[in-house]
Amino acid sequence: MKKVLICLMLSVNMFVCNMQAQVTNKVSHDKMLDRFLSYVKIESQSIDDSDLNSFPMTEGQKEIARLIYNEVKAMGGKDVTVTLSDDYYVYIDIPSNVKKNVPSILFMAHMDVTPEAPGDGIKPIVHCNYDGGDLVLPGGITLSPNDPGREHLKDLKGKTIVTSDGSTLLGADDKTGCAVLISMVEELITNPKFKHGRVMVMLSQNEDVGKAAMRYEPSVFGDKPDVVIDIDGGDYDRFSVSNFTAINHTYYFKGNDVHPGRAKEGKYGDARTAAAYFVGQIPPEIHPSNRDGEQGYVHCYSIEHPLDKDSNDIKTDYVVKVRLRYFDKEEGAYQKRIMAESLEKTQKAFPYVTVTKTHDFTQYENIAYTLPGFLPSVIEKATSEAGIAMHTQSKRGGTTASLIVARFPDLMPGAPGVYSGQQSAHSRYEWTCIDELLSIVKVCENVITEIVNMK
Repeated sequence: MKKVLICLMLSVNMFVCNMQAQVTNKVSHDKMLDRFLSYVKIESQSIDDSDLNSFPMTEGQKEIARLIYNEVKAMGGKDVTVTLSDDYYVYIDIPSNVKKNVPSILFMAHMDVTPEAPGDGIKPIVHCNYDGGDLVLPGGITLSPNDPGREHLKDLKGKTIVTSDGSTLLGADDKTGCAVLISMVEELITNPKFKHGRVMVMLSQNEDVGKAAMRYEPSVFGDKPDVVIDIDGGDYDRFSVSNFTAINHTYYFKGNDVHPGRAKEGKYGDARTAAAYFVGQIPPEIHPSNRDGEQGYVHCYSIEHPLDKDSNDIKTDYVVKVRLRYFDKEEGAYQKRIMAESLEKTQKAFPYVTVTKTHDFTQYENIAYTLPGFLPSVIEKATSEAGIAMHTQSKRGGTTASLIVARFPDLMPGAPGVYSGQQSAHSRYEWTCIDELLSIVKVCENVITEIVNMK
């Protein structure tokens, strides 16, 4: 009975929204709502299997990739190329329709959703003409504009809000970005009067498990794009122009078990104490709990036994995993020096423990290093004209763009992360506003126009 009730609620709300849209902007509102709902109903959670080299793909991820691929193919468009890769990335290449040379633009979003919240049986609910108050969901949770992090709801009275039923996530991260970009693509394909340079779109997989760059194929587009924009932000009034460089270190401490009464003569290798000593050399002032803004940090986030071939703990040994995060290259050099000195001191203090750095992996790179200088002002103007003004920020995290910049530093410029319409991501409280998605489409179109008109 509950399932039927939820479906009825969705049907009634859809009818009311459609009636409301007829009064305003029927085609745009209806298409955006229908498109977004068709995406979020597909359960495309990625899998975090902790294997850095694997690239698992769920049936839902395949389904949404095929849906979007077929959707764009059906739009037609002379000389438009649509590619579905073997790894279920979707690539769209729209040639320029202006005679002069203008910078090319690559827009990005991702089709998978996080495994960090329930994602089976997603039932979206449409809340039309939102009254500005609490949204009480059947799944037993309430979205309130008075809750921390959800204050933006106060700005959206009278708009169309979409949530899940409260028992699962919605998938707004980043199916809002997908809906925005496919709506933009449709406008470029079907409106020959819209003047634009070369516009490319890449929709990736496994972004929410940190692997969006793993199977990106730059050869699909051929040339290095001049401008890249990632439509995957969660701050409605900010877009990122810098982010952490993220480096992960792994250290192996190989011990030698001897009774402590005969420790010296038996060359006792106490890997547990050596690992603790090693971590203790990291200055507490650079621990994450003491850092904010554009300050980086060093964080030991795991000390555990490695496993043998039978998946049993190797009791004499330990593996230590450390995160280095920094905005500034000089700070990065300092952090690396701290880790090298800590390693040297530990090897000297515990000569019977063999300590080796087994892994040094750059997860994502700071987009600021290669971001085109003119782009922030272009985005600020584009958002202002679309009525959804955003300003620059530094992001204490990574994005699809920063992952790809780390993997292909010579083939991808730094890309700002722009608001996609997602709110309360990675949770059952996730929601979006359809009216804002329409505004973000306009932002993308304004960016294209601004770049075409640059002198």
